[in-house]
Amino acid sequence: MVQKKKRTGNKSLLWFLIASTILLTLTAFIVTNFTTIKDIIIGMGYRPSGEMEEIREKLNLTGTGARIFNASLPELMEKTEFNHTCREVENESAILGCYRDDKIYIYNIVDNELPGIRELTSAHELLHAVYKRMSSSDKNKWNDILSQVYENNKKVMGEEIEMYPDDQRREEIYVRAGTEVKQLPEELEKHYAEVFKNQDAIVDFYESYIAVFREIERKMDELLEQINRLGEEVSVKTADYENRVGELNKKVDEFNKCAETLNCFTSVSVFNRERAGLVAEQNSLSSLYDKIEELISKYNNLVTEYNENVLHGQALNMTINSSAKVEEVAD
Repeated sequence: MVQKKKRTGNKSLLWFLIASTILLTLTAFIVTNFTTIKDIIIGMGYRPSGEMEEIREKLNLTGTGARIFNASLPELMEKTEFNHTCREVENESAILGCYRDDKIYIYNIVDNELPGIRELTSAHELLHAVYKRMSSSDKNKWNDILSQVYENNKKVMGEEIEMYPDDQRREEIYVRAGTEVKQLPEELEKHYAEVFKNQDAIVDFYESYIAVFREIERKMDELLEQINRLGEEVSVKTADYENRVGELNKKVDEFNKCAETLNCFTSVSVFNRERAGLVAEQNSLSSLYDKIEELISKYNNLVTEYNENVLHGQALNMTINSSAKVEEVAD
């Protein structure tokens, strides 16, 4: 009896084709999702500090947002280390954070008067990381919309953005729109919702700390307006006072000369009337002088208050500016 040969070749080929298909599919998946897979792997090893953990929680990130945030290994830094890491050149501008070499660095500003500043900076730098992961076509898709958002919100977002090179300008508008503007086109809101569960809350962080600076500026503008108005009033009243004093002195000289001249005053009643007029003018000038002194005192108080606001603003700017140096007081 002759045995039939087993047809192993066909089965081996089938398994080879299946394995090849799986490998090709897996390779295509890895290539297509390489950045996401890389983010997940890097993020798995991220161990934030207690403070950074609190900041991450306050940002209320989506799964995508948390993945990119963790993969960026965000770190709080003190002044010296932060300057070494984030400052390319020495300058006087305040830098609150940076996204460099695929990592997020935040200047560790601890000031109860500036709530939300570290959270806002962390969200700002996170959007830089998100933008870096976008394809060119995705970036271009938002250009027209973001340009319109910027035109509508220049005062909020800062006109200095116009000084940026084109590619950096588009990125900065994208980042600031997501962290500083609440009223956005619907499609853009949906996009930022892929990163933040509540984008309005991110803008609240911005508004809470920037409101401190805006209030100082508002107060300074108000005080400066009062100082200028009061200064003008003092000048006008002082000029009027000096003119009237000059006229009164002339009249007093004439009155005294007449009093020393026989029969110059035709009667006692004329003498008394002239004298009463001079006394009344002296009293009026005395009241005007007191008023000027009062205005000058008020003016000086306003100047003092204005200078206090200037110093307050400078102190806050030094707080957020890691390059700021405290001047030594000369002996």
